[in-house]
Amino acid sequence: MKTLGLLLIIIGLLFSSDYALSELSVEDLEKIRQIVNETETRLGKSITDVETRVEKRISDVEKQFSNGLKLHGERITDLRARVDFQGNLIIALICAIIAFVSAPLAYIAYQFNKYRARQEAEMDVMKQRMEELEGRQIIQT
Repeated sequence: MKTLGLLLIIIGLLFSSDYALSELSVEDLEKIRQIVNETETRLGKSITDVETRVEKRISDVEKQFSNGLKLHGERITDLRARVDFQGNLIIALICAIIAFVSAPLAYIAYQFNKYRARQEAEMDVMKQRMEELEGRQIIQT
């Protein structure tokens, strides 16, 4: 009950004030419109400034990204060149090892074939002499 009484007193005070029953004049509406327009203009400028800063920041980030991309591309190209050089070096080393191993082996094989041919020639000569000697023995006996 006390709360209801207090509520009625507050409502009565609100309606008894001049502002509660007064109406807005044309001048008041013009002032409100002017304040809203000024606020709108300030907000528009603020939004434009923010958009400009955001566009500048995006442009800066894009430049940094493209520079970073360019640096990484150059680094990859450098690494690719180094890997190609090392691959060619490995191939050259393998060829050198093959040459160092196969040249002496080829020389040894050549010498062996030459020695074998000489041995075979000597054996043929000895066979002919043996046949001659056998032929002489048959004739002499």
